[in-house]
Amino acid sequence: MKKVFFLIAIVSAMLSSCKNISNATVEDIQKACEKEDWNTAKEMCTAYMKKDKSNPVVLKYLGDAYLGLKDSSFAQYSYDQAIALDSMYVDAIVCSADVLMNGGDASLAISHLRTHMEYIPDNAKLHNALGCAFRIAENSNEAQANFERSVLLDQHYVVARRNLAVMQIENRELDDAILNLETVLDENPNQADVYNYLALAYAYKSNPEEAEKLFLKSISIDEKYLPAIENLAFHYEHNGNLNKAKKYYEKAAKLGSENAKKMLKNSKFDR
Repeated sequence: MKKVFFLIAIVSAMLSSCKNISNATVEDIQKACEKEDWNTAKEMCTAYMKKDKSNPVVLKYLGDAYLGLKDSSFAQYSYDQAIALDSMYVDAIVCSADVLMNGGDASLAISHLRTHMEYIPDNAKLHNALGCAFRIAENSNEAQANFERSVLLDQHYVVARRNLAVMQIENRELDDAILNLETVLDENPNQADVYNYLALAYAYKSNPEEAEKLFLKSISIDEKYLPAIENLAFHYEHNGNLNKAKKYYEKAAKLGSENAKKMLKNSKFDR
């Protein structure tokens, strides 16, 4: 009898799940995407579109689901379908450009973004995306100019401000980079990557004590954040502290860093 009830419960749960998917709202799809439950999100989008194919938001979420499932071709198609329904849909435009960039076609991403920006000229997200595309295309001047424009348009857009700071570090505009990174941390102090970049800026300013403190802060937020662990190891090596350098190279190696494994083969770490 217990087995029968158990089977009934399973069947009821399955029927309930099917009903939830077939009657999913846009809000339900959004929640599935936020949970990164990509299969459910995809099924919900597919079911929704059987009743209504004219909602660009659902197509954008379908693109997110395909991207989460590592299917960039269908993600690109879904984003472009969303844009076809709403040519001013900035989030879909940015996502489509991201797929192109990640696929190694930064030049096409630049072309697509510029086309849309003729109709949406002053949008912080689009300028940030264009900056990312130019950075991948190794055009640092255009990249920095677009990040600056993005921040000018929206001073609270921390993604663009962080990207601008990274470019400023590369160009050794260190005081400006530090100011921008500190502003980003004012919005959210628990960002391992931002502390790592801030540490790099201080390292380039020849302030090893502050750099060390900030690398350690980054690792305290995320103990498996490989860039900060590798940078701290190199920082200790560069400043002559081989014991600590070895310790952090070993941590990086355990996390899969091939560079750290190579560094540990150096005879100076055999002591």
